[in-house]
Amino acid sequence: MGVAGTALSTTTRPDHWVAVPLSKLRVGAVLRSPIYEDGGPSSPLLLSAGRELTEGQIRALEARGITRVRVRSTELAQIIDRAALATPAVTTAPRFNRRRQPAPNSLPASSLAWRRDPDSYLTQIRFPTQPRRDPQLAQAFQQAHRKHIAATREVLQVFVTAGTLDFDRVENIVVQQLRELTLDWDEFLLCGLQPVVENYPSQHSLQTAMLASAIGTTMGLHKEELLELSYGCLLHDAGMLLLPSHLLQAGGALSLSDRLQLQKHPLYIADRLSRFHYVPHAAKMVAYQMHERMDGSGYPRQRLGPQIHPLARIAAVADSYLAVVSPRSHRAAIEPYRAIETLLHDTQQGLFDPSVVRALLHTVSLFPIGSRVKLSDGRIARVIRGNRDRFAQPVVIVGDDMNGETIDLAQTPELTVVGTL
Repeated sequence: MGVAGTALSTTTRPDHWVAVPLSKLRVGAVLRSPIYEDGGPSSPLLLSAGRELTEGQIRALEARGITRVRVRSTELAQIIDRAALATPAVTTAPRFNRRRQPAPNSLPASSLAWRRDPDSYLTQIRFPTQPRRDPQLAQAFQQAHRKHIAATREVLQVFVTAGTLDFDRVENIVVQQLRELTLDWDEFLLCGLQPVVENYPSQHSLQTAMLASAIGTTMGLHKEELLELSYGCLLHDAGMLLLPSHLLQAGGALSLSDRLQLQKHPLYIADRLSRFHYVPHAAKMVAYQMHERMDGSGYPRQRLGPQIHPLARIAAVADSYLAVVSPRSHRAAIEPYRAIETLLHDTQQGLFDPSVVRALLHTVSLFPIGSRVKLSDGRIARVIRGNRDRFAQPVVIVGDDMNGETIDLAQTPELTVVGTL
């Protein structure tokens, strides 16, 4: 039964939970019961029993977009600001009911618009004029990639264990990557698109930033926007390291309770990042919202399309692609072409922003860079470059990656891709 419009009652049943505006919590109160995010029984735990409420905790929750929390009714007199006892701000929480709320009418669903202006980072990209790879440049890219992985791993470990963020180092990694993108678009993607089989989550975070920045460049984003996008991607999976270790080491499919626990990692990283004022707000939103989906089926807060930050929508596509082409303990990896098919299907079902997925196709082609394909003459080739608008006609190489026969399928109409491996 709702209590809106009445004074708060302190005599309701002990098992009764109520939703309370975050602003009504009293600083200095000691929690005798835990506080949860407003929602059903699987709502994320925000503050555990025995903790004292502080102004910093409340501000951190506000920074994550939380406006209401669930508390036990027997706790109201203890933790609510007494000035709030006469206000009608508290209503009964729906018990075990997490119905998705529709987006406000003032936020019409729409795809991200591509743009092209003098400040677009795309104007700084020098696309290769020769299809053949440069062996020395390829080796330099691989060496730089290994260094970036090691640096990312160190940054995330210190961030999680010591609670300090070396943002200068984060910025250095991202700036170097954007510079590398201008040197050879396809060599950059050959590094960024490779399956992640070790160094998780650092390598996954790094490559998510790489792919997202390439997609964002295709869409015409400015350098500052690409930096913010990359910062968020690079830091997003630090929250995974804050989870119980057995969740990362599980040898099979996760239980429902484990999956719910795993879905809390964006909350953890949002809480950590809220302490650092010098991290751009957009980067924080990327780390917090990149697992949300346009139809509201994502996590941690089931946001709908217009409620998801534009940069987080780009990060979601990059993260999802890399996740499915990489093996996990409970499943095998799928081949790159099938990953693209999966993303296209999921976009039709309303999960991803269509403009972002279209930019992914422009960026990596229908047969992503690095994948192996079968040609119509029976030969096996590897995709080494995309052809932008000609999704199905990439540049491939037959034989050795450096010394084999390079074929631009856009210039060789008698040859087509007939299968993938």
